[in-house]
Amino acid sequence: MQDTLINRIESAVNSLLVRFAPVWYATQSVQNMTLPDYAPLNPLSTDAKTWFDLPAALMQTSILLVDEAHGWQGLGKELEHLAVQKQVHRPLSITRLTGARELPSSDAITQAQTLRDAALTDQELEAPENEETFDQQMRELPRTLTATHREWDGRLLLTSHELLPQLLPLIRYAGARQRDAMVPATVTIEGIRQEALERIRNKYWWFLMHPQSAEALVVLLRQCGFSAISSGPLGKDGKHAFFFCNKSSQGLNKVILHLMSSKRSAQLSEFGRFLSKHRHRFRTP
Repeated sequence: MQDTLINRIESAVNSLLVRFAPVWYATQSVQNMTLPDYAPLNPLSTDAKTWFDLPAALMQTSILLVDEAHGWQGLGKELEHLAVQKQVHRPLSITRLTGARELPSSDAITQAQTLRDAALTDQELEAPENEETFDQQMRELPRTLTATHREWDGRLLLTSHELLPQLLPLIRYAGARQRDAMVPATVTIEGIRQEALERIRNKYWWFLMHPQSAEALVVLLRQCGFSAISSGPLGKDGKHAFFFCNKSSQGLNKVILHLMSSKRSAQLSEFGRFLSKHRHRFRTP
């Protein structure tokens, strides 16, 4: 009976604080929140199925926001067109390939950080015997090699994974001799529209975090009368979520700055800023 009375008093006090001191209440609440760490965004692995798929995450979030009835349609439209792709025909060094979505069933390959590392550590892989054989096998490669260069993290994804059995011995040979091995390729460059990104950053706070953290923050801030939204779990694994709120409220900005100063980078990342600072252009040697 006493516990019930205490709970009622606490609830009444909290309701008054939310009504008359929402910024103070939200600031204290975020400081006391226990936020779980989110999973590594891009595990260091040749298995591209474990990498974060940014275009897919942006499209999933865009669809949600465009359908939202509380003023998020503008942000949804910006996110819909934020990712951009273009194809170029360039020589590509096969030793620079990071990974692929389909890999041979070999622990040496899947546990390595790049295909070059995988080829060098796989003792069962037979490299060409000499330079002449290497050059001949390079010439015999089909001129159908395709790859995707991700400007936001610098990874080079082999999309013509059916060529891997031919490529890995050549990568081993070239990697051991620290030489480039150039082949003609069709490269899809996956980038971000910088102007659109800056428009988003000027209007919104954009974070990456654990889905539970994003949902808890949305509930808290809406309870305090602020506008906030979560993308929900992203991708097949659902280990990440985007969190957005407006920068137009000084009170909310104070809460967010306190949130950022009281939490670790493993708990939340200012994702808009991350994208603006990381741009790895595709270059050929």
